[in-house]
Amino acid sequence: MNEQELLNKIKQTAEQEVIPETLMPQQIHKRLIRVKKTRPITQFPIKKAVSSAAVLLLFGVLSIVAWKTGRISPDKKGYVLENDTTTDNSVPAGASGPQRNLKFSPPDSEKDETAQKPSIEPKANAGELYKIAANYQEVYDVLQSSFELHQKYRAESNTDGACEKSAEDTVTEYSKNASGAEQKILYSTTNLQTQGVDESDSIKTDGQYIYTIAGATLKITDTFGGKLKPAGAITPDLDASDHILEFYIDQNMLFLLVQHYETTITEETYYTDTDEKSGVIPLNSCDKIASFDANSSTILYTYDISSPANPILAGTVEQDGNYYTSRKIGDMIYLFTQQGLNADNFNGFIPCINNEKIPCGNIYISEKGNEGFLISSINVSEPDKILDKVMLVHNSVNVYVTTDAIYLYHSDYQAADTLTKIAKFSIDGGIINAVNATSVKGEIFDTFAVNAYQDTLRVLTTLYDQNGNTDNHLYILDSELNLIGALDGIARGEEIYAARYLDKTVYFITYKDTDPLFVVDLSNNTNPVVLGELKISGFSEYLHFWGKDQLLGIGYETDPDNGERKGLKLVMFDISNPMDLKVIDSLVLKDSLYSPALYHYKCALADPSLNLIGFAAEYSNNNAAYNVYSFSNGRFVPKLSETLQDSQYISYESVRGIYIGDTFFIVCPTEIKSYEMANGFRKLEHLDLTD
Repeated sequence: MNEQELLNKIKQTAEQEVIPETLMPQQIHKRLIRVKKTRPITQFPIKKAVSSAAVLLLFGVLSIVAWKTGRISPDKKGYVLENDTTTDNSVPAGASGPQRNLKFSPPDSEKDETAQKPSIEPKANAGELYKIAANYQEVYDVLQSSFELHQKYRAESNTDGACEKSAEDTVTEYSKNASGAEQKILYSTTNLQTQGVDESDSIKTDGQYIYTIAGATLKITDTFGGKLKPAGAITPDLDASDHILEFYIDQNMLFLLVQHYETTITEETYYTDTDEKSGVIPLNSCDKIASFDANSSTILYTYDISSPANPILAGTVEQDGNYYTSRKIGDMIYLFTQQGLNADNFNGFIPCINNEKIPCGNIYISEKGNEGFLISSINVSEPDKILDKVMLVHNSVNVYVTTDAIYLYHSDYQAADTLTKIAKFSIDGGIINAVNATSVKGEIFDTFAVNAYQDTLRVLTTLYDQNGNTDNHLYILDSELNLIGALDGIARGEEIYAARYLDKTVYFITYKDTDPLFVVDLSNNTNPVVLGELKISGFSEYLHFWGKDQLLGIGYETDPDNGERKGLKLVMFDISNPMDLKVIDSLVLKDSLYSPALYHYKCALADPSLNLIGFAAEYSNNNAAYNVYSFSNGRFVPKLSETLQDSQYISYESVRGIYIGDTFFIVCPTEIKSYEMANGFRKLEHLDLTD
């Protein structure tokens, strides 16, 4: 086969690709309107942008090949590919292979429902949004419908030619000093979305040890006595393509999340020619193309680290799909993964958790969908077992977790007005069950725009019309997701960029040319009221309460005339009088381009108890630094600016600023640096983690 023939076959394969709903022309149009009308494009150093683009391009190509070209065989778990029985098996001259129609039907092993019953108790429907499947055939029917809908969109497109206070909590631990006496140690923990709901991260501390993911190893560093000393390491048995994601620490237990890939290669025969007279296919007319079949799963390893030098594996669970997120509430870990269920991804269905297929009675189906969203619960006392599991068939989903519920929400672009659809699931004792579902107008653009408080759910949305005009809304829903209060028409022409709820009050930032800070009183759930508004230049992307009377904003300074960005900006708001909001101080970091703390809250250190504000920042000269500030006497005071190692292999999103007692640490996958806070952040030690 020559080069042109190979390119033609690649093109033919690509043309069969199912387009995700979020990439449909109508929805891209809406997104373009929103981007053009509002938020300026984040700038990145050219070197990092080029290297990132190359990695993404390679990943995209490999993903499409793996997704599209896997050979299907009936003996694999999942879909069966049925040939079209309306034609015979002859191959027309010049055809590239047998002409087939894609149909969905469960494998024979899945047609017997007797062994596929819910493992805990019957699941409830999530309103009209998600309903429990009566059998596997219903699941296949939804996938078939979605596949046909995407094919219709593709045909039309081709014809048209269009294309709560969740601070970085301070934890107090009592440990013994060298003489054996107990001493009080304060240390920082991961910045959380919801207080009481722990989140995994790549760097954590327990008050004595610092745990760091360094490549294929999790390294444990002892900080006792102010020294940095290697104390142990955990190196799970990984395949070449696997990688460690994040982890949790809970006293003497460590829970490690790993992305696992299983790749196989097969050959498929393509017929390039047929003898016109005899109809016989000559042997030399058969070409074979190798194709990849890649399956992914997420593994949770549980280790006993009572002796950091000798970690002991205590249990393992494995869940199909790419890791999405996870949460830890008390002794329960909730694991969320995504598994493609598209037409050409047959062998990933029905997804498994701990090698057991999800029972049809635990599968929630909607009107359409081509993705499986898997949720499982694991009690840390039984790290080899899955307590409960469910799967949603959907197109996209976002997650908000409280101590007693999981909220799944996504944007629906099919209606005249874009809607956010929300489903609530209770998680009592690790048992996952639907409560109800609802829809509200607009889209949720900020992680902290969703908040549960005293049996209510508060949601802030931005609605774009077909002309790109915006309107912002606040909705208050009861425990069954029934609407009990709303506030419409907030800051018309602007978009909500950042939000924070404090008990019965919400503060949020909108932006167009200036940065208005709004405060709304939520004490009356049926009648929320705007109390105050303050306009300044620039906008904040991240908000953090600094005590009860102050609010910290981290974002950008902008030119009010043309919106041009002038650098990263810190601003401290006085919120002591909601009807008279004020700016106490602001600080612009000159030549700064970007900080991961703006969009990834785990990257931000904001601790009013120790008066510490820390984040990594990238600059126009291709340098980066970790900056630490305090807020004293009404001013931002620089404490430390430490240059970060310039490496294309280290993302600044993986850098953390943490503290243990009076010692501050800048930690990344390659090194740890320590500083004496009481002595002007004097540098103490440096530990190379690459050794």
